Amino acid sequence: MKRNQRKFRKGFTLVEMLGVLAIIAILMSIVAVGVLSAINRTRIVATMSNFKNLETAILGFVALPEASGKLPITKAGATVLAKQKMALTMATNSGTQAMTTGETPSLHLEIPFLSSGLLERNPTWRVGSDGIATGQMVLAEERGWNRNKGAFSLLTQTSGTVGTANDWSDYVRAECAPVDNTIALADTGKLHTDKAMMKADGVNFYLDGTTSLPSGTRVAYVVIPGLSLKDAAKLSEELNGTLNETDLNAATPVQYQTKGRFVFAAPGTGEDSVTGFYFLANI
Repeated sequence: MKRNQRKFRKGFTLVEMLGVLAIIAILMSIVAVGVLSAINRTRIVATMSNFKNLETAILGFVALPEASGKLPITKAGATVLAKQKMALTMATNSGTQAMTTGETPSLHLEIPFLSSGLLERNPTWRVGSDGIATGQMVLAEERGWNRNKGAFSLLTQTSGTVGTANDWSDYVRAECAPVDNTIALADTGKLHTDKAMMKADGVNFYLDGTTSLPSGTRVAYVVIPGLSLKDAAKLSEELNGTLNETDLNAATPVQYQTKGRFVFAAPGTGEDSVTGFYFLANI
């Protein structure tokens, strides 16, 4: 009589299981790095696409009869305005009013671009601090644009009265300011700090690394507060090419960029973000 024979199926040993788990962990880490890299790349590409859209809007705006080939000034110090015989004007019910100070944080170039149909909506920014996406900037409290007078309006869009408007100082937006070519290349990084750039009399870029923008002209640019240092470094690499100075992996990391189309100053002590400035056009 035959005895019942039990058949035993050999399983994985502990060593084999650990080996499989190690392989899975390695594969997951490779995939995770690739996914994160792709996500970061997408954010940078989206940012550069916004730049291109604003550059296209500028070309369309300066061709309008109301523009007379110029962009409206959104920010400048009184000294440079007087020196270059420019004015930051605002439309009122009775005419226009020249602003005595360049500190007008409610103004930005997206306002006339939207009013003129050159932009469908405010750009969505995936780097820096986006005032619209976070709900900090209320569309109903945006300044208006008077196309007949070719000037920003002191009246807010919904109330039709002079009132409190959005303060864009800490959020990404496009600006236009007079060129101040007394700002030397060695000093551009010092000026490109948080709000110092907006409080300077004018703005300057060294697009080729040596030559200042011409005096008596206007420069349009994007201000990007709250920009992570890694994003700033990647944008500089993409936009400045051989002019890129930034190197976060150097023995002594270079955490600033003073020349080219995109510039920023090193973060302050204990800070992990910077304010970037991207050159759009010189009109």
